[in-house]
Amino acid sequence: MKGLRASRMPVLIAATLVAAGAWISVRSASSVQLTQIAVLTVDTSHPGIAFERGGIGLSIETSELNSGRLNASHTSLVRLMRLLGPSVLRIGGSSVDFSWWTGSGESPPPWATSIVTPTDLLALRGLLTATGWRVLLGVDLGHFEPARAAEEVRYARKILGSALVGVEIGNEPNAFSAANNGVVLRPPTYSVGEYLSEVEAYRQTLGTAAPGVSIYGPAVSRTRWLTEMGVAARIFTAITEHYYPIATCQAGPSSSASQQPTAAELLSPVARQQEDETLGALAQAGAVAGRPTRISETGTGTCSGRSSGAPTLASALWALDWGLRAASYGVQGIYFHGHLGVCRSHAQSPICAPDAEAAEASDVAAQPEYYGLLAASRLEGARFVPTRMIAPHPLPNLTTCATVTTAGTVKIAIDNLAATGLAQPVSIRMSEYTATEEPLAGPSVDAISGVTLGSVQITQSGRWRPRPATLSRAGGAFRVVVRPASSLIITLRPRRSRR
Repeated sequence: MKGLRASRMPVLIAATLVAAGAWISVRSASSVQLTQIAVLTVDTSHPGIAFERGGIGLSIETSELNSGRLNASHTSLVRLMRLLGPSVLRIGGSSVDFSWWTGSGESPPPWATSIVTPTDLLALRGLLTATGWRVLLGVDLGHFEPARAAEEVRYARKILGSALVGVEIGNEPNAFSAANNGVVLRPPTYSVGEYLSEVEAYRQTLGTAAPGVSIYGPAVSRTRWLTEMGVAARIFTAITEHYYPIATCQAGPSSSASQQPTAAELLSPVARQQEDETLGALAQAGAVAGRPTRISETGTGTCSGRSSGAPTLASALWALDWGLRAASYGVQGIYFHGHLGVCRSHAQSPICAPDAEAAEASDVAAQPEYYGLLAASRLEGARFVPTRMIAPHPLPNLTTCATVTTAGTVKIAIDNLAATGLAQPVSIRMSEYTATEEPLAGPSVDAISGVTLGSVQITQSGRWRPRPATLSRAGGAFRVVVRPASSLIITLRPRRSRR
């Protein structure tokens, strides 16, 4: 997120190097052991990539559609969506290719694990109306039925109206030749060419049933398919890809002991390098096809059960950095995947139910990862600008990102991804601005509870009232301290000129 293109405002925010300290006290950290002060500069003089409102969204499984959870009566879900949005709810995941649409109450085939009906879409409409969100709706490609998918989209267009962003055809077709729910959807020889031929059949049928509907895809989990498609990816309105840090899920009864990224691996420079490579390849695919890009499914891991990286403060710090990193590459939407069932089974969910009783009542709560999404969304509605951190020592675990609005408000995210070590003081010289900070913090990088943003927790009912701390200037500079395993969202507002 360093070195981003920026906005044309004639301001250079500069930090000054102050004498190294051992123990100092500032507003954001009292009496903590510090390393030498770093210099943060933010150049707001060149406009960069837009970070549109709603860029940070959510993704859930198609099986949630008939679970009874997606409706406006579930106030905790409504409030959490309102806090984060309005944004986009992507409905798909691995269950989409085992979902079965019926508008007339037909009996489902044996392979169907969930059924989608007009009643489900009506309930979804209520949720979208209550939250102001829109939906990217997945349809089954695994079981090739273009006409049935077209009927579903026709109903969705009629029921959801403008809240329907578009349709995503299938989920991770590059893995169709591997077993899913014990079923292999395509032979080992299944190729990019065959996939594109099937999508074209869907596109034509959907276009007849719902003229003008946007088609998103290919929703792949490997960049290689995007490279092979080249200009043929123009078949899509927008190119979608999925991303998870490398993980291996163990099969069988011990699958809860999944080999997913640890907290240290999740927050490592190696992970960020992998993310940058993925984003670079996605941007290249979008440029070749002349299409915008979205990451329609992402998260800390794909396995069920808990890993040491989630649900913990580490997942929040990762989500903040990864969400901003993707948006700064021009990705128009990044949707974090989860389930609305019991958290125990879906530890990687940003939102889930604390226990079986809550799940029965569809009473969901924010998990640590959600705090990272909420923190990232604080920078939306502006343009990215370049940041640079200058220090007398390397800072491989400190990432920075900034945006500026047309009114001149600057928001900075400083993410300290080091699990341990000294706190990092940062000095920002900007006398013509006022400043506040909202920390993202917790008891430790492995903390499951006690995570806060803006010094407060999100309540069980989905309410959040942050308490931003006002920063005072000393020697013409704002000074903040970023502790290990924590982040700061700093808001700088221009002071009104005196006449």
